[in-house]
Order: sequence, then structure tokens, then C-alpha cells
Amino acid sequence: MRSMKKASRTGVRAAPRRAAKSKIAPGKRRNAAQTRVFGRRSQRPPGPVGRWLAEIGAGEFPMRPFTAGAGALFAGVLLYGLFVGGHVADGANGISERANRLLAMSGFSIQDVTVTGRERTDKEALLAAAGMDRGDPIFGFDTEAARQRVERLGWVESATVTRLLPDTIRIDVTERQPFALWQRGGMLSVIDAEGRPITDEGVQEFAHLPFIVGFGAPREAPALLKLMQAEQPQLLQRVRAFVRVSGRRWNLRLENGVDVKLPESGVAKALADLVAHDARHRILSRDIVAVDLRLPDRVSVELAADAGSAQGIAAGAKSKNGIVRPGAAGIGGNT
Repeated sequence: MRSMKKASRTGVRAAPRRAAKSKIAPGKRRNAAQTRVFGRRSQRPPGPVGRWLAEIGAGEFPMRPFTAGAGALFAGVLLYGLFVGGHVADGANGISERANRLLAMSGFSIQDVTVTGRERTDKEALLAAAGMDRGDPIFGFDTEAARQRVERLGWVESATVTRLLPDTIRIDVTERQPFALWQRGGMLSVIDAEGRPITDEGVQEFAHLPFIVGFGAPREAPALLKLMQAEQPQLLQRVRAFVRVSGRRWNLRLENGVDVKLPESGVAKALADLVAHDARHRILSRDIVAVDLRLPDRVSVELAADAGSAQGIAAGAKSKNGIVRPGAAGIGGNT
């Protein structure tokens, strides 16, 4: 069948449409760059900073950046003032205190305190230094601050403070050991092996300890006592007091009142010579006042005032063993 073309209402046939001719020669493609540009911007619009710089270049000075900077500066100053002034910390502490009180009402409060290692430390002083009361919130108790306060007590060498939930504080104490009695001026103190004063109270209970005399003596006494304990323990038992002379050397006051004058250096050799002479001549048991060991090549002895005349000993005489009898050479000073 033939297809019949539809006639127009007016009876006039419409002319057939022709395809538009392309300006591009046959066999050539369109430029991809031209098709890409269509419907897009050739350049990105400038950002806020770029627009601000452009406006400044054009002679205009917009106030928006300055307003934003001023706002940021004000906020920074405000936060700094809150932190430095302690307002933030006060607020946090208030919240923490309220939380601790609520926990205490739930059973987390201090009801018991246990102490271990305490022998000479006063119980009341220890509890006062710990700084707690029954019923205080256990989480609000500062264990580190309590430890520092407890260690300031005279007898306490070190301490540990811990919480035992839900309601107990434990304090472990290590006490100092008394080493000697120290006299300076008219005062007596108990000191430890490091020469540190422990207490000035109840010193009569420690009369059996070595007696140390003189300012600065506690620092030097431990070394001398340890030396004598190791090398001359029998002589140490006869010493009643250790007297520091001019901050340089020691005098030993024996139980019979005899003074042994030690040198500044070479103390171990001087003590050994003294013990050797006493073993041969028993000089420490005689009626003498002092034994001078300050000269390294001799042992000088000072007799009592009436001992020389009673025994017929000539002043200034020397024995065969190097012991000097009373006289100018045998009397030593306190320097």
C-alpha cells in the first residue's frame, strides 16, 4: 500500500524540511574544549579572603573581618580571665564536692582509720596530721597531702596513705631509729643515724644512747661511731660523750672522766695506737686527766694535779714507750 501524505486543512502541502547544514566539514570532530565550556564558568569565584583583598585594592575597607577578630579577642580574654581568676576551678571543685557528698550519703564516707608501724609517734598528733574526721567523703580525702603532713612529724621517716573502699583509710608508717643524744647549749635532742633531730621530748628515756656535744656534731658523729663500732667496739663501750671541738676534731670523754683528744685526720690509726698502749700500760685506768693523740708520732698523757707528786714522777719525763708524763709537752689544749 502506498502511504498517503496528510494534507493540510487549507489544502496546501507543506514543503519538506531540510536538515541544517553543519559548519564543520565532514569527517571532523567538534572541539572538546568548546563543548566543555558550555554551561560552566571559566573561572572560580573568589573566596571571602580574595573578595576582601579585592575590596581593599579598590579602596574599600569592609568591617566584617575586624568585627570577627574583635569578637575572637574578647572571647579569648574572657576565657583567660575565667581560668586565671580560678572561676573555672571553683566551679569544678563545687561540682566535685557535691558529687562527693552524694557518694558519702551512699556509704562512701570515712568511718575507720588503721595505722601500722607506729611505736613512738603520738597517736593524736598522727591523726591530726592526717586531717580527717569521721563521716568525711572518702573520695574527697587527699591522700597525697595527708602523706606529706604525716612525714613532717619528728619520728616519721616515711608514710603511705591509701583508701580502702568503701569507708577505711590506711596509714603505713616507717619510724626513725634513735641513734644518739645531742647537746647544744642547754638543750637535748634525740637524733637519728643521719644526724637529723627527732624530738626534744622524753629524752630521759634514751640516756643509754651515745652523748654528742657541740654545734655541727650530729653531721660528723655517725661516721666516727661507725668507725669505732667496726674497729674498736670495746673502746666504744667506755665512751660516755663525743665532744666536737671547733668544728674540726673530736674529744672522747670516757666513763672514768678521762678525755681522749683525737687528731683532725688519721683517727683510725690514733685509736689503734691508744688501744695498743692501754693494753701494754693500762694508761686509761690510771689517775690521769687526758690522753693527747693529736701528734702522729707520740701519745701524750696529762696526769691529775696530785698524781705526779704522790707517785714521784718528774715533770716532763718520758717513758721508754713514748708516753709523755706531765709537763709542757704533755698538756694539750682544747683546739
